[in-house]
Parts: sequence; C-alpha cells; structure tokens
Amino acid sequence: AQKAIESVESNSGENNYPRLEVSYVPLGLRLTVQGRILTGTGRNVNVIVKDRWRIHGMATACSYGPAQLLYHTAADLGFVGHPAMLWADQTTHDIYVQMGLAKIVARGAKTIAQIADSWNSGNHIDMLVPQLYMDAVEKEYNKL
Repeated sequence: AQKAIESVESNSGENNYPRLEVSYVPLGLRLTVQGRILTGTGRNVNVIVKDRWRIHGMATACSYGPAQLLYHTAADLGFVGHPAMLWADQTTHDIYVQMGLAKIVARGAKTIAQIADSWNSGNHIDMLVPQLYMDAVEKEYNKL
C-alpha cells in the first residue's frame, strides 16, 4: 500500500515537496505559498495543533515526502523533531508512514480503497476522500 500511496501522492515521484494543509492552519490566517495566497480553514486546529504551531510554525501544517505524511500524524505516533525531518530523511519518513499504515489496518481498514481513504482523511468509514483518489491508489497498487 505504501508504494501505491506514494506514487499517487507524489504524482509518480514528480512532486515530493511539502504540501501545506490549510485545515491545520488557524482560521483566517493568510499565507503565501509558492506564489499563491492560501487561507487557513482551522478545521483541524485544536489545543495540540496550536501548541505544535507555537513551536514549529507553518511547518506543522504540512505533509511531507512521497507519501505526503502529515506532521501531526507522525507526531501522534511518537515523532520528535522538526517537521522538515520527515522530508529530509527518507528513513524517518518511511518508519512513520509504515507505523501510520499499520495503525490504519489495525483500526479495521481491509481493502486498498479503505486504506487510501483513511490515509487521506484519517478514517476509512467517513468516505470523505474522492473516489478518484481511492481508485488511483487501487490502480497503482494493482500495477505493483
């Protein structure tokens, strides 16, 4: 599943750059990222997210590496360090991606589509992730 998710998330390795996740940016905060103005929705901001933001700033609202591992996911799994290490160190990235995927399976995701849904939204039951994304991960998985 990891390789399929990485392929889809990074556009077959074309884009491995950190991606700002506006739902982890405080509501209404405007940031310029790669020449675009993005506004925080605050949808996933809570006390823990605010505390992490105070320490590392905007870097906490990003996902990193080929699997676009969200900093908060890695931190919840025990990662300690600057968020950029999830991008700069492939071994660290892989460890936390594998831990995250194992947690998803342990919570009951049984199919590749469910794993993809949970990877992207945090839950394999809510079906918040577009079907196209789940189909793309499943197609990539079947190619591998």
